[in-house]
Amino acid sequence: MLIKKVFFTAVLVVFSFSAQAVTLADVQQKLTTHSLLRGEFTQTKTMQMFNQPLVSKGKFLLQQDQGLLWKQVDPFSVSLVLVKDKLSQQFAEQAPEVIAAKDNPMVFYFSHLFLSLFKGDVDGLTEQFEMKLSEKGDNWLLLLTPKSAPLNKVFANISIEGSEFIDVLVLNELSGDVSEIKFAQQTTTPNTLSKEEQRAFQF
Repeated sequence: MLIKKVFFTAVLVVFSFSAQAVTLADVQQKLTTHSLLRGEFTQTKTMQMFNQPLVSKGKFLLQQDQGLLWKQVDPFSVSLVLVKDKLSQQFAEQAPEVIAAKDNPMVFYFSHLFLSLFKGDVDGLTEQFEMKLSEKGDNWLLLLTPKSAPLNKVFANISIEGSEFIDVLVLNELSGDVSEIKFAQQTTTPNTLSKEEQRAFQF
């Protein structure tokens, strides 16, 4: 009986160490470990005014110091480049349109919110959201509820699910519209920008 009790106690000790709950610090560390991340995305936008969801697909590149390159290829070509104080948007072969933060601060507010979500900037997000972190199988799930305007006038909540990287990002709007972005084929190599990628961030 004594041997069984000792064995049972040992199992509980091992389990308690292996099943420690994930923390916000853990999530931020996972998402900021790599300075460069590439991958593919599928965005499904469900809108109250349409019977069928709008689906778009493409590729992305996130460079922690430079910004975000977002290239939609389907159903039509759109290229977005977001850096610290500027946003470049290009449709198909048209000339890119550049918007400066000082000219349209609200656009940049929401654009940089998306960038903060994508980069896992937990410290920055804490100022704007109530956060609830939980575990979903082997993944972590972070639910963000906006604290104040303008976010609480647009979003009911935002959820982020992932493991090493973000796998799913869902934006639930008060209007009932929902945007779900699923990420795939994410890789941290090569870990340097190509010349073409460098040029994309220079505008």
